[in-house]
Amino acid sequence: MTVKELACKRESCRAYDGRTVSYELLQDIMETACLAPSACNSQPWRMIGVYGEHTEALAQMIKKSGRNNFVDKAGAFVVICETQATLKPGVCTDEQYFAKMDLGMATMLLTLAATEKGLSTCILGCFDEEAVRSVLQIPASIPIRLIVAVGYAEQPGVREKIRKPAEETRCFQTW
Repeated sequence: MTVKELACKRESCRAYDGRTVSYELLQDIMETACLAPSACNSQPWRMIGVYGEHTEALAQMIKKSGRNNFVDKAGAFVVICETQATLKPGVCTDEQYFAKMDLGMATMLLTLAATEKGLSTCILGCFDEEAVRSVLQIPASIPIRLIVAVGYAEQPGVREKIRKPAEETRCFQTW
């Protein structure tokens, strides 16, 4: 599949069929995600794969925010935490300045890798961070930025992508 084909096939799935995602598949997509570019190759992420019997407990903690009630049937999760970035001297006075962009690129690569393997994903930004932190024993010093639900879509197929008109999102500058 080309990158464009993957991008067209990838979508935010909110209905999973309940099948477990194997450790091997989860490991593979996380390994691919960690190939993402980052400022000064700092790789300011820590990805925590949650699969098998542990998904149920994490799903309950995610739903405590009052959102994401569809996660009960996700087959696995990847919790993405921000770690300390170490940039080359003089690059930026705020070492974490690029970290959120770096996490975004790693997350996107994770979702594309999952799509390539026949999995569906949904990037979750709303969750009870303290509840997730407690169930996974993540230290308070490590921010949890995103959780990606991973699983098999209940309804295979791809919905039509609705995007803004081209003139609102891209242009070409001639000099």
